[in-house]
Amino acid sequence: MYQNVPVLLGQYRPLDSFLHRLDVRSKIIPVTLVLILALMTGSLAFYLVILATLIAALLLSGVGCRTLLNNFRPVFVLVLMTALYHLVFSERESAVVVELFGWELTEGALHVAGFYSLRLALFICIAFLITLTSSPSDLAEALTKMLRPLAWLRIPVQELGMIMFMAIRFIPILYEEFLAIRYAQMIRGVDFSGSLVSRLRKTTFIIIPVFVAAIQRADDVALAIEVRGYNGERLRTFYSRVHFGEKEWLFLLGTAAFVVSLFVVTL
Repeated sequence: MYQNVPVLLGQYRPLDSFLHRLDVRSKIIPVTLVLILALMTGSLAFYLVILATLIAALLLSGVGCRTLLNNFRPVFVLVLMTALYHLVFSERESAVVVELFGWELTEGALHVAGFYSLRLALFICIAFLITLTSSPSDLAEALTKMLRPLAWLRIPVQELGMIMFMAIRFIPILYEEFLAIRYAQMIRGVDFSGSLVSRLRKTTFIIIPVFVAAIQRADDVALAIEVRGYNGERLRTFYSRVHFGEKEWLFLLGTAAFVVSLFVVTL
């Protein structure tokens, strides 16, 4: 059954690891720092070390190697497509490494392909790590707490938190909807094998029903919120009270120091 295929992105796993017990804010701040520095550096070593650290953290958080590989399989395809694009179209004026059937593979193309492929894998690993070790409600509360000072500028902080909660919460639901519709179409005789063009054309048999189902779910959620009298402008309390304690400060300062030091060393 399709339920046996887990989706890490957006699907929280309630385990008892060190990262699970941390306050979400102590994870969001270092991750934000990594994202900022990743956009400021062109070092492949920085990306490789951070990527290896994130994968190790995922494994230490209770994710098995087999499950991790199964969930990274679509990512591998996306990374491969990114690498092939840059190998063909990027940095054509640099030194030629090898020439095959009139096509020249250049040093610049290799560097750009590796750089953007690692950047994409890094961003996806960060999304996996945060959503795996933090529940959607905790993420929404952490975002609301961190952005609360912006409420003085009339920025709808609480609405942003709710949007984030619902977006993360519905990722696995829509994925299950996608698989259910796909298997239903296969039972009705739709064959999704064949050439690439044929498979792309037949995906409309899945995408359109999933899109319609997503709109219907969004409409149901909006009606439920309206019936319950939700008012985003009113200041609301939090269901859970999380203490940002000593271990959170140590983790935050330690990871920030590690990332900044790595950034400086690999410049």
